[in-house]
Amino acid sequence: MRARAGIVISLVASITLPLTGCFGLPSPSDIADQAEDFSSQAQELADTFSNVDWGKVCRLVVRDAQTGEVIREVTDQREIEDAFEPFSGEGGIASEPKEPAEYIFELWEPETQKLGQSADDLKEYKGLEVTTYEGSSVVGLEVSPIGLKLYLTSQAAADALRALAR
Repeated sequence: MRARAGIVISLVASITLPLTGCFGLPSPSDIADQAEDFSSQAQELADTFSNVDWGKVCRLVVRDAQTGEVIREVTDQREIEDAFEPFSGEGGIASEPKEPAEYIFELWEPETQKLGQSADDLKEYKGLEVTTYEGSSVVGLEVSPIGLKLYLTSQAAADALRALAR
């Protein structure tokens, strides 16, 4: 009986694999392309963290994820850098957690001064948004200007950010 079931499964797989595109299922090449895109995004995020000039960060706004209420605003550059230090060298990519969002951390930076632009006209922009999740070591990261969103698992990073909210 098991041998017959194994033969049927093998036969179904051999027939359906070439037809995956016909049924809207991802083909093996689509899966490989998605993995390559994901790898590229992860590298882009790592590059973003390594290129952050912490001296240019204006402020870090800590919000309650449920109410949107500002809990704290941090302007001490050293404190901000220390909170994000656990992210350096992190490679634990994770999926979006099922736990509810806990805190949102908005990293605000000044825009780059353009030729002929007065320093008084410079505005801030949200360069990075980080979310912690209740009871989870997963941290959501969104590079706001380019819309890149990834999840990392790092208890050290989650704890460092939570410490800023208290």
